[in-house]
Amino acid sequence: MTRWLSAAEPGDIQSVTKGLGELAPEDGTSLYAAFKAAIGLSPRPDNILLITDGLPTQGRGKPKSTTVTADQRLRHFEQAVKTLSDGIPVNTILMPMEGDAWAAAAYWRLAVDTSGAFMTPARDWP
Repeated sequence: MTRWLSAAEPGDIQSVTKGLGELAPEDGTSLYAAFKAAIGLSPRPDNILLITDGLPTQGRGKPKSTTVTADQRLRHFEQAVKTLSDGIPVNTILMPMEGDAWAAAAYWRLAVDTSGAFMTPARDWP
């Protein structure tokens, strides 16, 4: 179940922080699933902050192959963006990663189209 947590509740913050610390990336990423969860919240979010290192490697379901091309990643991204409701700004922090040529342009365009913001730190930051 997707639900809002209170930033004023120390228990909620500790629980999320602990959970994130125990989470290890595996099996790829699905921006579709993330956006679907965000728009399923009630009340609906007035802003989305996305921290990522590139375009998603999955779409709506698990991939049939263990590899994904740059063009497939861009299609997964475009599919995910279609799930967003109008009027929700998406603000993206794109962490540097080599080999994802379309990522910066795609997330910049998303920021422009949703009245959000886009930034990417320098490779040597901090």
